[in-house]
Amino acid sequence: MTITALAQRPCELRESDHKYVWLPTGEEMAVSVTGVISHGKPPVDFSRWPEAAPRGKHGHRCMESLATGAPMPDPVSPEGIDCSDWFKQLQGMKFWDQIDLLAAEYTMVSRRKSLGGQLDLLCRYKDKTMLVDLKTKSASWKAPSKEDIQGYQAQAGGYGMLLDSGDEAHGGCWLDECRTLVVTPDRVKWLPAMDPKTCSFAWLDCWDRYSAYAAANPF
Repeated sequence: MTITALAQRPCELRESDHKYVWLPTGEEMAVSVTGVISHGKPPVDFSRWPEAAPRGKHGHRCMESLATGAPMPDPVSPEGIDCSDWFKQLQGMKFWDQIDLLAAEYTMVSRRKSLGGQLDLLCRYKDKTMLVDLKTKSASWKAPSKEDIQGYQAQAGGYGMLLDSGDEAHGGCWLDECRTLVVTPDRVKWLPAMDPKTCSFAWLDCWDRYSAYAAANPF
């Protein structure tokens, strides 16, 4: 079986304001997949955990390098956060030598929905096409809550929708399963496989609630 990586789509995640942009026209998307899922929920107060966001972003850089074979970034993030222990956990996984890469940090938009998203990893593993989302947690993390799982399902469903019917999808990409990979400074843990159909339903529920609010509050 020939494995072909997905072609890059003409869009980007603009880091300066975290906006998804359709490059041919400069059109900005109104919302992201994570924005839809978190809509109506209290915002996370990152001032309580100032290292969390930089560490999460740098953990994703590590994952991308391991998946693509690119040079590893310095374990100390650009913000000066030491991520060495999280890097070591990811680097110790045999998984990276057992996959065929389809996409990493893959940016997608749907202009019809004014929606953007960036999946972490799409790969073939043990004859399955698998969508992988990385979560970086502290040493105190024990297990996901029920609300966490619902959010992970909806997030995977949103990425699946963009893969299948976003701009320049060209027929989409069939998913066999969706997985969440949690990395802490002392372990990595795969959460149970999620069925793509279940993820799709979870996403549609979030999208319907977001759309209803947006329609009632156009300004």
